[in-house]
Parts: sequence; C-alpha cells; structure tokens
Amino acid sequence: MIRVFQPRFTAGVVGVLLNNADEVLLVEHVFHSKQPWGLPGGWVNRNELLTAAVEREFHEETGLIVKTLYPLSTWSSPFWRNHIDMAFAVELLDNSASHPPLKLSRELLSYEWLNRADLPRLFAEHVHVIDLALAYRHSRNVPPPVK
Repeated sequence: MIRVFQPRFTAGVVGVLLNNADEVLLVEHVFHSKQPWGLPGGWVNRNELLTAAVEREFHEETGLIVKTLYPLSTWSSPFWRNHIDMAFAVELLDNSASHPPLKLSRELLSYEWLNRADLPRLFAEHVHVIDLALAYRHSRNVPPPVK
C-alpha cells in the first residue's frame, strides 16, 4: 500500500576523475546532441548501490577501473521528471599513468583530459562538481570516504 503513495523516480550517477595534473576526464556522448561533453556516468540499475553504479558506468564507458572516494553533490534533473543525479569523486585503481588509455563504449565519440580553464560548454552541475573535486583535492577538509 505504501508504494501507491511513494513517488517513483530514476537516478543517475557521474564520476569526477582528476589526474595528477588536475585535469578532469570528460567524454563526448553520442546521444547528447545539444550538450555532448560531460562527465562519465549513466543510469543506476534497480537495487544497485550508487557507488557500484558509478564504478560500473565508468568501466563500461571508458574501460577504466575506478574506486569511489566520496560524494560531491546531488541534484534534480532539469530535463527528466522524477530524476535525480549524483556525483562522486573517483580515483583510478592503477594510478601509474597521468593519461591512461581508454576503451570507449559505443555511447561515446571521444574523450579529453582538460584543466579547469579549458572546459567546453558543460551542464552547470558538472562544472560545479568539478570545482568541488578540485577544491577538496587542495583542501584538508575532504569528505569521509564512501564505504
């Protein structure tokens, strides 16, 4: 009976991956014609943990294996009704390369490692979480890690 009164919604996740030079990994999405560049991510599956979703999506889209560090922000989508997005800071499990090779999925056209000053037009929320990740990286007030 409770299900009748609870709104249904969908959720998405994105990951902010910074390299040692403070460049962020951005990808060019095939299906986002109006705003193709953004952070790697995608939909959360039913009963999937958010951290598992961002790690899975990152691997599916880029071939990279990442670990979720901490949450950055959550927002309601301006484009989808009853949809929320969450952003997480992530790190490479193998951090030996500043620009590791990527294996892009069919959902992506290309990728770039860019510094903050050279970002293309992005959704405002993506810029915000990139700024948060950079600020946390250079601060001692980093959020606790996700367990």
